[in-house]
Amino acid sequence: MKTNAVTNQKATIFSTKQMVLISLFAALSYVLMLFKLPYKHLGFLEFEFSDIPAVIAALQFGPLAGVIIELIKNLVKAVTATTTGGVGELANFLISSAYILPVGLLYKLKTAKNSSREKTNLNNNKVKSSSYLYLIFVFSIGTIAMVVTGAVLNYFVMLPLYAKLFGGMESVIGFAAAGVPAIKDLASLVIIGITPYNIVKGIAMSIIGYYTYRLLKGRLI
Repeated sequence: MKTNAVTNQKATIFSTKQMVLISLFAALSYVLMLFKLPYKHLGFLEFEFSDIPAVIAALQFGPLAGVIIELIKNLVKAVTATTTGGVGELANFLISSAYILPVGLLYKLKTAKNSSREKTNLNNNKVKSSSYLYLIFVFSIGTIAMVVTGAVLNYFVMLPLYAKLFGGMESVIGFAAAGVPAIKDLASLVIIGITPYNIVKGIAMSIIGYYTYRLLKGRLI
């Protein structure tokens, strides 16, 4: 009986408490998605903080938890409150997940290594110093992955889909060029317009997500 209980426990990806917390984070993520800063970059890219719960969950429970939150948030938004025919929600899920996956995975590797170092009683100052450098590496990789994924997806898939729904590519480029006159075509829209937005977004997600996670760790999670 004990063997079967252990096997079943190992087969479960998340505990009941973790599933409850992931559900709460998904609900919070959706609510945060509805509250946006008044400024729209290029007229259609909005700044909001709905990815922060997914970052926290990825750091605490692993990358799968973060991706699940991103999926739930965007599915609910696509069904209830989309203004882009689902294209914006699909882009948000794929591009945000490109950040969440490496960050959650690499951070879990870091925590596993730190645990083994603590057991061998290595110098704490060295551990802390290497941890800070590793954190910069983790969040840099996540931001780069998001920027590259965003550039490729927007150029080949998302912007062409968006253009079909909203008057053609010339209309989309003209709309974006009203905010950034240097934008002349699809390539410049991606490189000059969207890529800087994703860089800023990645940095903000990293800083706010990590320090919110540190604040909540040991208290709520």
